[in-house]
Amino acid sequence: MQPKHRSEGKSDARENELSLTVRKVMKQYFKDLDGEKCSGIYDMVVAAVEKPMLEVVMLQAQGNQTRAAELLGLNRNTLRKRCRQLRLTLPRRSGRTPGGRTATPIA
Repeated sequence: MQPKHRSEGKSDARENELSLTVRKVMKQYFKDLDGEKCSGIYDMVVAAVEKPMLEVVMLQAQGNQTRAAELLGLNRNTLRKRCRQLRLTLPRRSGRTPGGRTATPIA
């Protein structure tokens, strides 16, 4: 399932740029291994990409977990679970929630 974007041309360029970057880094990784055996590459790459991706999306959503989940195409509870698992401290939102409580990050 492809993400929905306002401009498909821009998203195609971004996806291509991201894909090219991943390909370049992965090729360099194998080159640096110089024939040594390795395993667990999938988990290594996902771990390296997931946390910074979530951090950037949360900043873009100004700490709003519902909006971040929408941007990511995830259920909000899934986002919260992944943030806890990655020990990601979510940014505080300024101001108060509609109920009058101060918003708090997930730790």
